[in-house]
Amino acid sequence: MSDRRGIVIGTAGHVDHGKTALVRALTGVETDRWLEERKRGLTIDLGFARLDLDPGLETGIVDVPGHEDFLKNMLAGATGIDILLLVVAADEGPMPQTHEHLAIARLLDIRRGVVALTKSDRVDEDWLELASETTRELLDEDPARTSWEIVPVSALTGDGIEPLREALRKSAAGIRARRVDDRFRLPVDRSFSIRGTGTVVTGTVWSGSVSVGDTVSVFPGGDSARVRALQVHEDPRPRVSAGRRCAVALVGVAPASVERGSVLVDPSEWTSSERLGVRVRALGGRDRPLLHGQRLRVYLGTREVMARLQTADRRPIAPGATAWAVLALEAPLLARTRDRAILRFYSPVTTIGGTRVAELNPPPDWPGRTEAWRQILDGAPPEAVAAAVALEGLRGLPVATSSILLGRRSPTLEAAAAEAGCVRIGGRWFAADAVAEAMEAVEESMARLHAADRRAPGVSKEAVRSAMAPHCDLELAETAVRQLLADRRLLESGPRLALPDHAPRLTPQEEEGRAQLAGTIEAAGLQPPLVAELGRTLRLDRAVLDDLLRLLQDSGMTKAVTPELHVAAAALETMEARVRELLADGAPAPPARFKETFELSRKYLIPLLEYLDREGVTRRTTEGRVLARPPG
Repeated sequence: MSDRRGIVIGTAGHVDHGKTALVRALTGVETDRWLEERKRGLTIDLGFARLDLDPGLETGIVDVPGHEDFLKNMLAGATGIDILLLVVAADEGPMPQTHEHLAIARLLDIRRGVVALTKSDRVDEDWLELASETTRELLDEDPARTSWEIVPVSALTGDGIEPLREALRKSAAGIRARRVDDRFRLPVDRSFSIRGTGTVVTGTVWSGSVSVGDTVSVFPGGDSARVRALQVHEDPRPRVSAGRRCAVALVGVAPASVERGSVLVDPSEWTSSERLGVRVRALGGRDRPLLHGQRLRVYLGTREVMARLQTADRRPIAPGATAWAVLALEAPLLARTRDRAILRFYSPVTTIGGTRVAELNPPPDWPGRTEAWRQILDGAPPEAVAAAVALEGLRGLPVATSSILLGRRSPTLEAAAAEAGCVRIGGRWFAADAVAEAMEAVEESMARLHAADRRAPGVSKEAVRSAMAPHCDLELAETAVRQLLADRRLLESGPRLALPDHAPRLTPQEEEGRAQLAGTIEAAGLQPPLVAELGRTLRLDRAVLDDLLRLLQDSGMTKAVTPELHVAAAALETMEARVRELLADGAPAPPARFKETFELSRKYLIPLLEYLDREGVTRRTTEGRVLARPPG
């Protein structure tokens, strides 16, 4: 039923407090899949079952290990949980793993929950009341948990099972359906192969939806796969949306390529991160601060990676404190801004805090960006968009990846960007004053380029683009150039640009060289020395010579017949007039006739004739050259 809300309930609690037995009593499903688990009576991996609570809900339950040795598996199971089913044995009360699992739930911002006080058949009323009071005291340490209901229950006798169902139903009633108009993401918690089906993975759909026939990308690695089939608790579906446990049959990848810790996403602009800018929340009650450079375990979704902690000014983060930091990852993570992750010490492996992602791959100067990070995480959508756009400056915020970079749905961001006054140029959002700022940046770049090439009458457009590229989006730069031209703050001459007050600046020696160069070319008529020869004769450096030749050409005094042959414009005009007279009768003229007329060697004749062809004066035929446009 596609119109039902998808809800995921996750168990948590100390080892041997009866989580698996309780799930079996609630669902009738044995979630201990492995023979070792059944022999030892100890859950070591994740188990899954359907839980029928309400016709309007599609509920899955995740049974996680309680033993500290398998807490990594527990963290994988905590992915995408909406409601925590905290299991506390009435005959023992809250235990170490109870506290740690609650701390993890708090760090993952799991706000809804129900406590099952299991094994109630083993204790008398007074002991049951004491266990309930002790558990209530634990819950009351966090204001978000004061409303959690505590339900005594016995999986053995069935007492309390229905009240527990009702408590879970009430807790689920306030959960809003996850939006499907978002990017698809599914962290993989299991991967295996089925004969006749191929690779199958399972996980909770975090966001968006996926349909049979879709192409998905697998991270890390970026491999593509096609969705062959979908199931929700063994029920085939054409489409599965956020908030549901899902099995996905894939075509095109092997199980080893999609192990636990992989992520399936829509095949678009997702990229892995090697650094994460985060807000760290360190758990209190610890005697060890978090130190700059410390090696930590990071758990995001179903993946664990190692990372080095980088703190602002190398300051330690005290237990119970909140601080900004960067996680330099030792292996890539597929993250989205606003994701939550758990931190554990490298050794001994204990939970020490959590993080919320504020920026993907932040630059080395990240401490100056933390106020924007705060707006991105805590601000309303317009504030978040404005902050992210400000961080990108003249590079702009890519619209296509904005939902990843901001951790919000694209439709929300479109409206937020408009409310924040952002302007869209090409495929990016910019601050309202970005065009004006880019215009100033272009003018500054032009001034630097003019100073670096003082003899040039202008700057090539490509040089301007290259100067702006490191810090400015190309389309914004071109928009700025167009506006500067319209405002006459920039002048255009062919392929070159110049500031209005710019003029080539030559030293006295260069002025003398230009005069000598002009005189030499004019005196030589149609047979001037080639450029290399000019440089040797006039003792001009090639870079200076090229600039002076360009100035002569721009002034109209000379023309470049070839890059190495510059001829006086007056000589070329005289030649053109004589050629028109020569070909006026319409008879084709072979090269020999031109050679005789102008007394030129082939070294000069062929380039000059080809120049006239390019200029549209003559046209070459098999019999010889004729006028391109006969007199008429």
